[in-house]
Amino acid sequence: MNFSRRDILAMPAAALPGTLFAAAPGNSAGDQWYKRMRRCAQHNLNEYDPKDLDIESWLNYWESLKINALILTGGGFMAFYPTKLPNHHKSQFLGERDLFGDYAKAAKKRGIRVVARVETNWLHEDVLKARPEWFERDENGNPYSNEESRYVYHTCVFSNYHEQQVPAIIREIGSLYEVDGFFTNSWPDTGAPRPCYCENCRKFGQRTKAQLYDAYQKRVVDLCRNLTVVVKEQRPDRVYNVNIAGGITAVQSIRKLAEVGEWITADHQGRGGGDKPIWDCSQQGRVGYSAMGGKPVTNVVTANAHAWRHTSKVPAELELWLAQTTASGMIPWLVWLGSRTEDARWKDTVRSFYQWIAKHEAHFFNRRPMSNLGVVYSQRLNHLYTAPGTTPGGYGARATNRPRTPGDPTDYLQGLYYALLEGRFVFDFIHEDDLTPESLRKYSAVLLPNTALLSDEQCRAISAYTASGGSLLATFETSLYNEWGQPRKNFGLADVFGIERAGERSGGIFYGAKRGGHDILRGFEGTDWIPAGEWRVPLRSTADSVLNVVPPYPRGIPEMVYAQARAEMPYPGGQSSEPAMVLREKGQSRLVYLSSDVDRCTWRYGNSDLSQLLQNAVRWVTRDQSPVKVTGEGVAEVIAWETEPGYAIHILNYNNPNMTRPWIRKDYPIGPQRVRVELPEGVKVAKIELLRAEARIPVQQKGRVIEFVIPAVQDYEVAALYRS
Repeated sequence: MNFSRRDILAMPAAALPGTLFAAAPGNSAGDQWYKRMRRCAQHNLNEYDPKDLDIESWLNYWESLKINALILTGGGFMAFYPTKLPNHHKSQFLGERDLFGDYAKAAKKRGIRVVARVETNWLHEDVLKARPEWFERDENGNPYSNEESRYVYHTCVFSNYHEQQVPAIIREIGSLYEVDGFFTNSWPDTGAPRPCYCENCRKFGQRTKAQLYDAYQKRVVDLCRNLTVVVKEQRPDRVYNVNIAGGITAVQSIRKLAEVGEWITADHQGRGGGDKPIWDCSQQGRVGYSAMGGKPVTNVVTANAHAWRHTSKVPAELELWLAQTTASGMIPWLVWLGSRTEDARWKDTVRSFYQWIAKHEAHFFNRRPMSNLGVVYSQRLNHLYTAPGTTPGGYGARATNRPRTPGDPTDYLQGLYYALLEGRFVFDFIHEDDLTPESLRKYSAVLLPNTALLSDEQCRAISAYTASGGSLLATFETSLYNEWGQPRKNFGLADVFGIERAGERSGGIFYGAKRGGHDILRGFEGTDWIPAGEWRVPLRSTADSVLNVVPPYPRGIPEMVYAQARAEMPYPGGQSSEPAMVLREKGQSRLVYLSSDVDRCTWRYGNSDLSQLLQNAVRWVTRDQSPVKVTGEGVAEVIAWETEPGYAIHILNYNNPNMTRPWIRKDYPIGPQRVRVELPEGVKVAKIELLRAEARIPVQQKGRVIEFVIPAVQDYEVAALYRS
């Protein structure tokens, strides 16, 4: 980056090149306080708060939650302290008050850690006039203003704002106050980067989607690394908290951010509108753990009612979101906006849950997950893959030449996830950037839900995994593209599955005709055909096929719905030799390839046969073996951890009419849940407690196996097994 004379004059001395990129000081284990944090909260200050915010009243509430850390709005977009920095806009109501400083000092007196929140995405119009080079521009060179606050404009990540002003703000706050860390709000953005036409970005010239993706990723990682250095300049024990979001929809590699971040926060506050399922929060936890391993991941949980930001979320929805945060291995981070509480209904819900965590916090220090099943999570798919959408057809459909709407790349993972929940499987996410022999060997089976983009190196690692006895299930276009979305002539995993591409992907509702008997077809007695998908890749295979394709035929006008040729339209017939599902066994390895988007259709159409087919296939590749099994009525997510005291089996009750549409109104309890845990050799369990029910369960251990019954689950239960 080249700095002008004006840039250099505007920067504090410590921010000059040579100090900004200095090596980060090392931390001793004692300095890493955030690794033992289990409860935190954020008070989002608004511009008017300096007029009437009662610090002691709020701290009384935060203290009642037994929080370890409080995140306070410091500056960036708007300063809540008497800043001396140029182009650092102050609250117009601040006056002589130092709201941030007084609040931070009062929190520290109560033994609460303080993290300063710095907003970096938006800046005021006066800053635009003074530093126009800091801002994002459209093709005509116009800055992007906020839709509601038209005097506020968006910064550009490729401008020198993040190298000049953001470090300067961090240094100023750090020199004035005894804060323990810094957090940059809503940045880095893990969504898809959009083209910017500011003066700096024009220097790069025209970039393809893949080139922009790569440039943005490198830029963000470099900036996060640099901010980590800046944060630690004045106190090596300070931590820079990297912000992520997006769950399974995230585009930028969270795994690469995790290599820089000591602590990351998922800004995954709750379900808004649309069709987000309740398990959306657990997915974010799995994403975070797949990237961070054992490093801390917090999740921002809002108490407000989405767009109605000064009213409360319904207690059942709020509590289950907090429960998923905790069960999935994240640390809850409650947020409220502003100083006034016209609606305080959320306070008791949060206080009760936080106090419960504090009472049992030993069981939330997780050592490692208890799973032998890994699900590959691909972020590149979200940006570099064009997913096919719904195929035309049906009774009322009119023929059109208009382009079809692309599909949602997350549907494949979402559909498999739904099937895994219905089957009560215990599983982990494996980040696509972590497909290494070391990561894969942790699992007896790995699932690839249309993991279309795989590098040659990743394909070799997966092939070596199966050669060493690991089992594999993959769907649709898995391995048909390289890591940049460029198509291959054949599958990158063709030799693994014994398959060969026989044509381009083809759309149309089709069926699978059963061939013989097999465990994967269990539950489909009484039918010769079962649903098989909407899009498929035609295959040739040397492996066994238990389902053959019944090609698509009209499905709309009743008189036209038949699988035969007619005078007006050819049809190849209701039987074919094209495999829809191929099976292979090589030594200890079991391999399944489904040529269609069966996972996507499970989610989009809710078809129970498709879900059952996936569940059967997973049971076959895992030989129905799992360290933890929970059976019982209802839809529930099971997450199991080895903890510091022993083991914790988390059961999240999703059996609710609003589990796929916001919001849950009330809980629908589920009955007895039978738990079977297979322990490592030589481990004995001294006692079992149900942490939500506050009840003891007798220990009945036979060798390595413990079995017990949880009488009922209201919304969430944790069975804690104490190692003797």
